[in-house]
Amino acid sequence: MEDQTTRLDPLVHRLVVASYFAALLVFAWALILTYLGQLWVAPLGLVSSISVGSVAVLYSFSEYRFRSVGFSEFRSVVLALLFANAFLQVYEVIYGLTFGLSAVLYDPVTITGADVRTFVLWMLMIAPLFLVYEHLRFTKWSAIFLVITGSVWVVWILYGFPQYYYLGYSFPQFFKTDDSYEVALWLNFGSKALLGVFFLSLLEPAKALKAAIAALRRR
Repeated sequence: MEDQTTRLDPLVHRLVVASYFAALLVFAWALILTYLGQLWVAPLGLVSSISVGSVAVLYSFSEYRFRSVGFSEFRSVVLALLFANAFLQVYEVIYGLTFGLSAVLYDPVTITGADVRTFVLWMLMIAPLFLVYEHLRFTKWSAIFLVITGSVWVVWILYGFPQYYYLGYSFPQFFKTDDSYEVALWLNFGSKALLGVFFLSLLEPAKALKAAIAALRRR
Protein backbone atom coordinates (compact mmCIF):
# COMPACT_ATOMS: atom_id res chain seq x y z
CA MET A 1 0.00 0.00 0.00
CA GLU A 2 2.82 2.38 0.84
CA ASP A 3 4.55 1.59 -2.48
CA GLN A 4 1.36 2.38 -4.37
CA THR A 5 0.96 5.67 -2.47
CA THR A 6 4.59 6.55 -3.21
CA ARG A 7 4.07 5.95 -6.92
CA LEU A 8 1.03 8.22 -6.89
CA ASP A 9 2.82 11.08 -5.13
CA PRO A 10 4.40 12.60 -8.31
CA LEU A 11 1.03 12.49 -10.07
CA VAL A 12 -0.73 14.12 -7.13
CA HIS A 13 1.96 16.81 -6.98
CA ARG A 14 1.49 17.64 -10.67
CA LEU A 15 -2.26 17.81 -10.16
CA VAL A 16 -1.80 20.18 -7.22
CA VAL A 17 0.48 22.47 -9.27
CA ALA A 18 -2.03 22.39 -12.13
CA SER A 19 -4.83 23.24 -9.72
CA TYR A 20 -2.91 26.35 -8.61
CA PHE A 21 -2.68 27.59 -12.19
CA ALA A 22 -6.34 26.72 -12.76
CA ALA A 23 -7.36 28.63 -9.61
CA LEU A 24 -5.35 31.65 -10.78
CA LEU A 25 -7.09 31.61 -14.17
CA VAL A 26 -10.49 31.20 -12.55
CA PHE A 27 -9.81 34.11 -10.20
CA ALA A 28 -8.74 36.33 -13.11
CA TRP A 29 -11.83 35.28 -15.06
CA ALA A 30 -14.07 36.09 -12.07
CA LEU A 31 -12.45 39.52 -11.70
CA ILE A 32 -13.06 40.30 -15.37
CA LEU A 33 -16.69 39.20 -15.18
CA THR A 34 -17.24 41.28 -12.04
CA TYR A 35 -15.60 44.34 -13.62
CA LEU A 36 -17.83 43.96 -16.69
CA GLY A 37 -20.90 43.69 -14.46
CA GLN A 38 -21.58 40.08 -15.46
CA LEU A 39 -22.25 38.93 -11.92
CA TRP A 40 -23.98 35.65 -12.76
CA VAL A 41 -21.95 32.81 -14.29
CA ALA A 42 -24.44 30.91 -16.43
CA PRO A 43 -22.22 27.87 -17.25
CA LEU A 44 -21.95 27.17 -13.51
CA GLY A 45 -25.68 27.34 -12.82
CA LEU A 46 -25.88 31.12 -12.35
CA VAL A 47 -23.50 31.16 -9.40
CA SER A 48 -22.09 34.62 -8.72
CA SER A 49 -18.69 35.67 -10.04
CA ILE A 50 -17.86 36.76 -6.47
CA SER A 51 -18.38 33.21 -5.25
CA VAL A 52 -16.23 31.78 -8.06
CA GLY A 53 -13.35 34.16 -7.38
CA SER A 54 -13.54 33.69 -3.61
CA VAL A 55 -13.50 29.90 -3.90
CA ALA A 56 -10.48 30.01 -6.22
CA VAL A 57 -8.48 32.10 -3.75
CA LEU A 58 -9.57 30.17 -0.67
CA TYR A 59 -8.74 26.85 -2.31
CA SER A 60 -5.21 27.92 -3.21
CA PHE A 61 -4.30 29.36 0.17
CA SER A 62 -5.99 26.66 2.23
CA GLU A 63 -4.33 23.85 0.22
CA TYR A 64 -0.93 25.40 0.84
CA ARG A 65 -1.78 26.03 4.48
CA PHE A 66 -2.89 22.49 5.23
CA ARG A 67 0.05 20.97 3.36
CA SER A 68 2.50 23.20 5.24
CA VAL A 69 1.24 21.94 8.61
CA GLY A 70 1.83 18.29 7.71
CA PHE A 71 -1.10 16.98 5.69
CA SER A 72 -0.31 15.03 2.53
CA GLU A 73 -0.94 16.78 -0.78
CA PHE A 74 -3.97 14.64 -1.52
CA ARG A 75 -5.55 15.31 1.88
CA SER A 76 -4.69 18.99 1.58
CA VAL A 77 -6.57 19.18 -1.72
CA VAL A 78 -9.64 17.52 -0.21
CA LEU A 79 -9.55 19.71 2.90
CA ALA A 80 -9.06 22.84 0.78
CA LEU A 81 -12.12 22.00 -1.31
CA LEU A 82 -14.15 21.39 1.84
CA PHE A 83 -12.90 24.63 3.39
CA ALA A 84 -13.83 26.67 0.31
CA ASN A 85 -17.25 25.03 0.20
CA ALA A 86 -17.75 25.72 3.91
CA PHE A 87 -17.31 29.43 3.15
CA LEU A 88 -20.18 29.25 0.65
CA GLN A 89 -22.37 27.31 3.06
CA VAL A 90 -21.74 29.70 5.96
CA TYR A 91 -22.96 32.49 3.72
CA GLU A 92 -26.04 30.47 2.77
CA VAL A 93 -26.80 29.81 6.44
CA ILE A 94 -26.60 33.52 7.27
CA TYR A 95 -28.68 34.37 4.22
CA GLY A 96 -31.28 31.73 4.94
CA LEU A 97 -31.63 32.58 8.62
CA THR A 98 -31.96 36.30 7.84
CA PHE A 99 -34.58 35.62 5.19
CA GLY A 100 -36.40 33.26 7.52
CA LEU A 101 -36.37 35.78 10.37
CA SER A 102 -37.97 38.40 8.15
CA ALA A 103 -40.67 35.94 7.09
CA VAL A 104 -41.38 34.92 10.69
CA LEU A 105 -41.68 38.54 11.80
CA TYR A 106 -44.22 39.14 9.03
CA ASP A 107 -46.24 35.96 9.39
CA PRO A 108 -45.14 33.30 11.90
CA VAL A 109 -45.03 29.93 10.19
CA THR A 110 -44.48 26.36 11.27
CA ILE A 111 -41.05 24.89 10.59
CA THR A 112 -41.39 22.07 8.08
CA GLY A 113 -39.40 18.89 7.66
CA ALA A 114 -37.83 20.35 4.53
CA ASP A 115 -36.58 23.32 6.55
CA VAL A 116 -34.99 21.01 9.12
CA ARG A 117 -33.39 18.86 6.41
CA THR A 118 -31.93 21.92 4.67
CA PHE A 119 -30.51 23.24 7.91
CA VAL A 120 -28.96 19.86 8.79
CA LEU A 121 -27.35 19.65 5.34
CA TRP A 122 -25.92 23.14 5.81
CA MET A 123 -24.44 22.09 9.14
CA LEU A 124 -22.91 18.98 7.60
CA MET A 125 -21.25 21.04 4.88
CA ILE A 126 -19.87 23.46 7.46
CA ALA A 127 -18.67 20.63 9.72
CA PRO A 128 -15.29 20.19 7.90
CA LEU A 129 -14.19 23.43 9.56
CA PHE A 130 -13.87 21.44 12.78
CA LEU A 131 -11.36 19.14 11.07
CA VAL A 132 -8.93 21.99 10.51
CA TYR A 133 -9.87 24.53 13.19
CA GLU A 134 -6.57 24.04 15.03
CA HIS A 135 -4.73 25.22 11.92
CA LEU A 136 -6.81 28.39 11.59
CA ARG A 137 -5.83 31.62 13.32
CA PHE A 138 -8.33 34.28 14.41
CA THR A 139 -6.25 37.45 14.33
CA LYS A 140 -7.04 41.13 14.78
CA TRP A 141 -7.50 41.33 11.02
CA SER A 142 -10.01 38.51 11.21
CA ALA A 143 -11.94 40.50 13.82
CA ILE A 144 -11.81 43.65 11.69
CA PHE A 145 -13.08 41.88 8.56
CA LEU A 146 -15.79 40.13 10.55
CA VAL A 147 -17.03 43.44 11.96
CA ILE A 148 -16.98 45.06 8.50
CA THR A 149 -18.86 42.09 7.03
CA GLY A 150 -21.50 42.31 9.74
CA SER A 151 -21.83 46.06 9.22
CA VAL A 152 -22.39 45.72 5.49
CA TRP A 153 -24.92 42.99 6.17
CA VAL A 154 -26.85 45.24 8.57
CA VAL A 155 -26.83 48.08 6.02
CA TRP A 156 -28.17 45.65 3.45
CA ILE A 157 -30.98 44.59 5.79
CA LEU A 158 -31.87 48.21 6.60
CA TYR A 159 -31.80 49.00 2.90
CA GLY A 160 -33.97 46.13 1.76
CA PHE A 161 -33.50 42.38 2.02
CA PRO A 162 -33.01 40.45 -0.17
CA GLN A 163 -31.89 42.05 -3.46
CA TYR A 164 -35.38 43.32 -4.16
CA TYR A 165 -38.44 44.16 -2.12
CA TYR A 166 -41.09 41.52 -1.64
CA LEU A 167 -44.43 41.37 0.10
CA GLY A 168 -43.90 40.59 3.75
CA TYR A 169 -40.59 42.34 4.34
CA SER A 170 -40.52 43.05 8.06
CA PHE A 171 -37.19 44.70 8.82
CA PRO A 172 -37.15 48.51 9.05
CA GLN A 173 -36.00 50.14 5.81
CA PHE A 174 -33.98 53.31 6.30
CA PHE A 175 -31.99 53.44 3.08
CA LYS A 176 -33.67 53.88 -0.28
CA THR A 177 -32.55 54.93 -3.76
CA ASP A 178 -34.07 55.07 -7.21
CA ASP A 179 -32.14 51.96 -8.23
CA SER A 180 -33.35 49.54 -5.57
CA TYR A 181 -32.16 46.33 -7.23
CA GLU A 182 -28.58 47.26 -8.12
CA VAL A 183 -27.63 48.84 -4.80
CA ALA A 184 -28.94 45.93 -2.74
CA LEU A 185 -27.34 43.47 -5.17
CA TRP A 186 -23.91 45.04 -4.68
CA LEU A 187 -24.42 45.09 -0.91
CA ASN A 188 -25.20 41.39 -1.15
CA PHE A 189 -22.08 40.58 -3.18
CA GLY A 190 -19.97 42.97 -1.16
CA SER A 191 -20.84 41.14 2.04
CA LYS A 192 -20.00 37.82 0.38
CA ALA A 193 -16.61 39.11 -0.77
CA LEU A 194 -15.89 40.42 2.74
CA LEU A 195 -16.85 37.08 4.26
CA GLY A 196 -14.41 35.47 1.83
CA VAL A 197 -11.68 37.84 3.01
CA PHE A 198 -12.51 36.91 6.60
CA PHE A 199 -12.08 33.22 5.79
CA LEU A 200 -8.84 34.04 4.00
CA SER A 201 -7.52 35.89 7.06
CA LEU A 202 -7.94 32.69 9.10
CA LEU A 203 -5.27 31.11 6.88
CA GLU A 204 -2.72 33.86 7.62
CA PRO A 205 -2.16 34.57 3.89
CA ALA A 206 0.77 36.97 4.45
CA LYS A 207 2.79 34.24 6.14
CA ALA A 208 1.85 31.79 3.42
CA LEU A 209 3.04 34.14 0.68
CA LYS A 210 6.32 34.82 2.46
CA ALA A 211 6.94 31.10 2.95
CA ALA A 212 6.11 30.34 -0.69
CA ILE A 213 8.45 33.07 -1.95
CA ALA A 214 11.24 31.85 0.36
CA ALA A 215 10.76 28.28 -0.93
CA LEU A 216 11.04 29.46 -4.54
CA ARG A 217 14.21 31.37 -3.77
CA ARG A 218 15.82 28.31 -2.19
CA ARG A 219 15.22 26.40 -5.39
